Amino acid sequence: MDRESLVNFISRLDGFSTWSSKMQTDYLVYYLLEKIGKESATVSDIDECFRLLDLNLYGRLSVYLSEETKTGRYVKSSKGYRLQRSVSESINALYEAEPKRIQVSEHLSSLVGTISDSQEKQFLEEAINCYRVEAFRGAIVLTWILTVEHLQKFTYGNFLTEFNTALTTHSDKKMKQIISYDDFSNLKESRFIELAKSAGVISNDVRKILDEKLGIRNSAGHPSGVKISGHKATEFMIDLIENVLLKY
Repeated sequence: MDRESLVNFISRLDGFSTWSSKMQTDYLVYYLLEKIGKESATVSDIDECFRLLDLNLYGRLSVYLSEETKTGRYVKSSKGYRLQRSVSESINALYEAEPKRIQVSEHLSSLVGTISDSQEKQFLEEAINCYRVEAFRGAIVLTWILTVEHLQKFTYGNFLTEFNTALTTHSDKKMKQIISYDDFSNLKESRFIELAKSAGVISNDVRKILDEKLGIRNSAGHPSGVKISGHKATEFMIDLIENVLLKY
């Protein structure tokens, strides 16, 4: 088996060495079957892949393959194991999309370095970590929380008088005036966005962005049948980072 070819294969997989042994096994079997054309993958073949990559051997490999044959994830043949077709197709789709996902992750990571506040930087890094493991709902929710808090701090430090004037003009039953920063928590996020526009904190274009993203955040933050794709999470995060976090 060609070590260089195997290393090149996993080089497209972000953080492969930190994945679970089960997930590593699935991708290594995919490599053996689809990339070098083996008819079936044996336990010995998979162990050799782990060795060539300087990874610890998967102690439960035989048990895992046997268990997953019963579930239908793997198909047992006389010469070894094959991935069930839909599993193989799913891995193929993820593998082909991986370089783009890594590129986006790297772009997001580069934006972290341009944020000066250390706490905000750490919070954004956690959101990006969610993105990297395809926890797209978590990435969206964390990015939204960070964006709103960042904008509220900016408002409190630079536009408090104007914001309170807007609050007085557009009367609110729950809130008459912002005295301390914590008072912002008494305003609905949609209301805060509306008042920030009226106070001149944000432009109408930024208001439109925030209104749109609030709808996505609401879909992502509650159990529903709405599917959150990597594309949607990418657009959501980059839009808010570049148009709010780095602008104000």
